[in-house]
Amino acid sequence: MDEVLQAILDSLPPKPPRSKLEPYVELIQELRRRGRSYREIAGILANRCGVNAGTHTVYNFVRVRASAQKKAKSARAGAERSSQTPAAIPVETAPAANQDEEVWQRIQALKQRNPQRNDAEKKVFVFDETKPLQLIPDSKEKK
Repeated sequence: MDEVLQAILDSLPPKPPRSKLEPYVELIQELRRRGRSYREIAGILANRCGVNAGTHTVYNFVRVRASAQKKAKSARAGAERSSQTPAAIPVETAPAANQDEEVWQRIQALKQRNPQRNDAEKKVFVFDETKPLQLIPDSKEKK
């Protein structure tokens, strides 16, 4: 990055937190780990910390941070997977690749197969838009 741009970034003060719950993030996370409900957490924050926050405010606060942690975790995992060399991948994955290819070929063969209709099988229902659905009597039942 250009030195001038870096100097500008360094001179800016840190952005203040947008949420009044930000100073209590560790407390809230620990209370959730211990099985406390959002309503209970809101009550604890009001009684013990003097912070009035609604139940949904606490819920949204936790949810936003959980999704941010998941994104960061998946980004780290993706970086770790991309850094692996082919030599680091176990040899046992090769049969699975062959099985996948075989399954794919079988699916393609089924898709290309023409369904064979047996004319001996007669239709049981007749559809006409102007008439209600009717059952065709079976010739075996008449005998």
